[in-house]
Amino acid sequence: MAVAKTMDMKDNVKAGRSSSLIYYALLVLLAVAIGIYVFVNKPPVDIKVTNAFVYALFFYGIFKIADYFFSTLYIERAKIAVPKLIHDIVTAVIYAIALFAILKIQFGIDLTPIITTSAVFSMVIGLALQDTLTNLIAGVVLHIETPFRINDWIRVKETDGKVVEINWRTTKLLTRTNDYLVIPNGNIIKDTILSVNYPTPSQIMSLFVGVDYDTPPNKVKQVIASVCLKTCEVKGHPPEVRVVKYNDSSIEYELRVWINDYGLKPHIANILMTKLWYAFKRENIRIPFPVRDVYCHPVTGVDSSDEFEQNYSAVQRIEFFSVFPENVQKEIASQLVQKYFGKGESIFEEGDEGDSFYVIRRGRVSVTVGGNEVAVLKRGDFFGEISLFTGGIRTASVTAKDDALLLVLDKEGFSNVIMDNPSAVESISAIITRREIENEQLARKMSEQALSEEQLNAHFANKKTKMFCKIKEFFNLT
Repeated sequence: MAVAKTMDMKDNVKAGRSSSLIYYALLVLLAVAIGIYVFVNKPPVDIKVTNAFVYALFFYGIFKIADYFFSTLYIERAKIAVPKLIHDIVTAVIYAIALFAILKIQFGIDLTPIITTSAVFSMVIGLALQDTLTNLIAGVVLHIETPFRINDWIRVKETDGKVVEINWRTTKLLTRTNDYLVIPNGNIIKDTILSVNYPTPSQIMSLFVGVDYDTPPNKVKQVIASVCLKTCEVKGHPPEVRVVKYNDSSIEYELRVWINDYGLKPHIANILMTKLWYAFKRENIRIPFPVRDVYCHPVTGVDSSDEFEQNYSAVQRIEFFSVFPENVQKEIASQLVQKYFGKGESIFEEGDEGDSFYVIRRGRVSVTVGGNEVAVLKRGDFFGEISLFTGGIRTASVTAKDDALLLVLDKEGFSNVIMDNPSAVESISAIITRREIENEQLARKMSEQALSEEQLNAHFANKKTKMFCKIKEFFNLT
């Protein structure tokens, strides 16, 4: 669609130029016709004025036709970028020469001595056009030095803008708020201008975030760097995370990332700062309130007893944990950790190593295999059990479809439970194996390769034994 629109615009421009060429050709023919008519019929008109008009009309048409062919046949084909300012100056000089020539030939008026010898005239013109001449000269300097070009981003004082036009008097910017900023070229030359497209469009963007003193700096750096590496907009250069200041209530960190489009700077900063909030929440990294403010707030939005009951209820509904007695289920519930994930954030990727099991408390997640979505899980669903029990490689990627709150149980939190209840490994192995075989059977039915009952029983026994050994080995059970 974009290509088609561009082609249409080019066709329209060509059509407009062709129409202009015909118009200028008609002007030339009109001038010639008037000249012939006056020369042959000698009508009762002022011959000097008539000739001056004919010469002006003829010259204007010829110049426009020549300008058209020069621009089309040479400039465009040679792909030479001629600044509009230079073109306007050359045009003005040619018009001035033509005017002087017509006045001298037809009326005997020679303006050159008047202009070159009249100090009063020069002073008046100079004072009247002082600002205009300053902007004109500044415009020429800008075209010669080219500190910036069309579509470059520059900063003038405290305003960012994209350069949309540079003419003989002003430079025009389109600001981030979609406003049109017109700056006289004289001011551009006088002020300090920051051009962000040189030497390359790539540049470093710095963001600052404060974290409490309880979290080790190396952990904070690791979490921040991990968020940057998972953000597509800043990939290409490794991020830098530095400790820059010890404030009254926080350690201030500077995040430095490379971006390739200065126009997207606020958008990229928004993405990174949003992801950092969720990452800090998951890792229990606190962004403190200033110590000078007295701010009373609850640690969580839910009463601790209610939270435990909800966790316990979730554990009771999960088949793997039903093999444990009630007191052990409560112990498992106490080991669950809340982690927040923002919409679009990756929880883990296919092929990652892991030892965590997830239960969805709020929101939805998308499960993809090979880039194709195979399931959408919602509140009460769980995933990641194979990695929890065996440390197996993740077989799918899981991404938050909405802002999600997950309950997480990892190997460290589950080790004591399984060590104190080794007899549960047999039942857990059977449940996991049965679930895997059910999924395999579904796939085989779709491909019409279902196993017989005898084959199914043998397959179940074999897989169950392997799963039993994997769990015992993972948790170092003798």
